[in-house]
Amino acid sequence: MKLIIGNLLCALGLFLGLSVSLSAQENDSQAVQIADETPLPQQTPGTGQNPNSANAGGTDPNLPQHESKAAALSGSPVFPTQDSEEVKQRKFVAPDVPEKVTHWTSYSDRYFAVRFGLAVIVDYDAFWQDSNSYTQVGAQKDQWDDRSTRFMLSGGIGPESYRVHYFASYAWNGFDAPQNKKPYWNFSDLIFTFPVGKLGAITFGKSKEPFVYEMVGDAAFLPSLERVLNPFFNTRNVGVTLSNAIFDKRVTYSGGWYNDWWVQKRPFQGSSNQFAARITGLLSINEDGSKYLHLGSGVRYAGATDGAIELRGKPESDVTSYYVDTGKIPASNQREFGFEVLWNRNNWSVLTEYAQAQVNATHFANPSFYGVYVTGSWIITGEHRPYDRNVGFARRLIPEHRWGAFELAARYSRLDLDNKSVQGGVMDKGLLDFSWYPNRWWRFGIAGGFTSLNRVGLTGYTTALQTRIQFVY
Repeated sequence: MKLIIGNLLCALGLFLGLSVSLSAQENDSQAVQIADETPLPQQTPGTGQNPNSANAGGTDPNLPQHESKAAALSGSPVFPTQDSEEVKQRKFVAPDVPEKVTHWTSYSDRYFAVRFGLAVIVDYDAFWQDSNSYTQVGAQKDQWDDRSTRFMLSGGIGPESYRVHYFASYAWNGFDAPQNKKPYWNFSDLIFTFPVGKLGAITFGKSKEPFVYEMVGDAAFLPSLERVLNPFFNTRNVGVTLSNAIFDKRVTYSGGWYNDWWVQKRPFQGSSNQFAARITGLLSINEDGSKYLHLGSGVRYAGATDGAIELRGKPESDVTSYYVDTGKIPASNQREFGFEVLWNRNNWSVLTEYAQAQVNATHFANPSFYGVYVTGSWIITGEHRPYDRNVGFARRLIPEHRWGAFELAARYSRLDLDNKSVQGGVMDKGLLDFSWYPNRWWRFGIAGGFTSLNRVGLTGYTTALQTRIQFVY
């Protein structure tokens, strides 16, 4: 415990020292305004975007300022450099990134725009297990973890009348590394998004499949530090996606086809065709976007890979073993559906999801598996996550106070991969998260969780403590 706290304090001191040094060099230069397919309205304190413009996601000034319709519908992550002028004028005790750095890392002219982004997430995880847990999953090692280091480029190509959006992300794939293989660097995202009139926009390349809120949303800024429904989606896949927001952006839809056989250099016949779709409805939202109710549903079809299906999940940690695992089930495909609810009232929110997979495996009596979680969040300092009506999920929390924002979140989750003759295990977990957002760029978090695993005729218990240092530029 002393080691964890000491390392976290050292990292915090390093952050403050570096920030002060950079802040001293800041001048009054302004960042280059990236060209927009539809010009952005002028921002004044207390105002947000024009919700009827092609790229606006609502009237909340905390929403990102998308540079084009294609960018707005792409679902790409957004950077603090895309914040509104009102947000950029906020001052924090924790020093901000100097404005000249923003100037150096972006460029725009009439036909081309580029913005550099960086995301670094570092964790330290510690575990305490009982004897049954050791028997089930082996010893879990206390360790530092480079959870994610990601270099990003995004922008637009073409005139304002028809601007194509692109997004590329080159990342250390610690969480997504293949089983029994060391993590390595690769392109986690590589997309081009083309506007197609009233149909919305079409995205080609390697991106997220539109299924499960945890996946399509900005993962680094969810209330909890990690996702839990990983058995039910691929983090990235290669394919084509059609997306749109309709009915005054009260409804969003997205769907597509995915198969990465040509990237993985494997025969098409043995690879997995996947189809996924998601639709959301905004049942209510107030004028400033601080109160809203969102419902969503998704479906997914995944063909077998080399004649087998496997679902497996970790206890909301990057570095643990797989606690629940069906093993490779001889099957032809799996069919999934999901349901999601997000309720937000000022600084309080509740997010819940349910996902189920029906595996077409005749010799195993077609087993069915499910996952569910409920997350409650209280932002102590009064902020809220702004809802982006272009993509149907809430964007990142942006502090409004000099000392930043503080958030307390609690979650209960269950993964049940036991059914018929498949005994993949049942995992229940309770989790408590505390996060500090000192300004628009940083997040410091600490989370404590208690996991119960029923598997191989035993019930094992694991207690975990996780710390996080996160910087997104």
